[in-house]
Amino acid sequence: MNDFTVTVVEYPATRLIGLKVRTSMQKAETDCMAVWETFGPRMGELLGDGGGRGSYGVSVMLNAEEFEYWAAVPTAPSAAVPAGMAGFDLPAGLFAKTTAASLEALKEAYMFLYETWAKSQKEYAVDYQGPCFELYPPNFQMTDSFEVFMPVRKA
Repeated sequence: MNDFTVTVVEYPATRLIGLKVRTSMQKAETDCMAVWETFGPRMGELLGDGGGRGSYGVSVMLNAEEFEYWAAVPTAPSAAVPAGMAGFDLPAGLFAKTTAASLEALKEAYMFLYETWAKSQKEYAVDYQGPCFELYPPNFQMTDSFEVFMPVRKA
């Protein structure tokens, strides 16, 4: 079991461009990996220099069963959107942030945030209207650590 430390941070609005997939919790692991397999080779179209800004995995709930998952990179608001990709504006807001030790720990990190940490809070509540996301460092490898963000609001 991982030892998760949570901090609440104000995250700035960020313009992203990437690929998305509509999926469900049952199919998420397969669908999300597939979108990264497609997007990964195309990231250079957006990063130019090979990428020093990292990448994002963003989940936006559509209903109780389904969500959109984005594999994306941050861009300038005026950046051109390559064919077959789309833009997404990650809104500014409060987020509970923790670190996942590796991709293998992603599910555990989300479960800790949404179940353990959220239920222990008196000051913050989960903002189910906002997106949650992972922020992967530049040149991410599956065994590298990365940050996981859950939207929150003052309780």
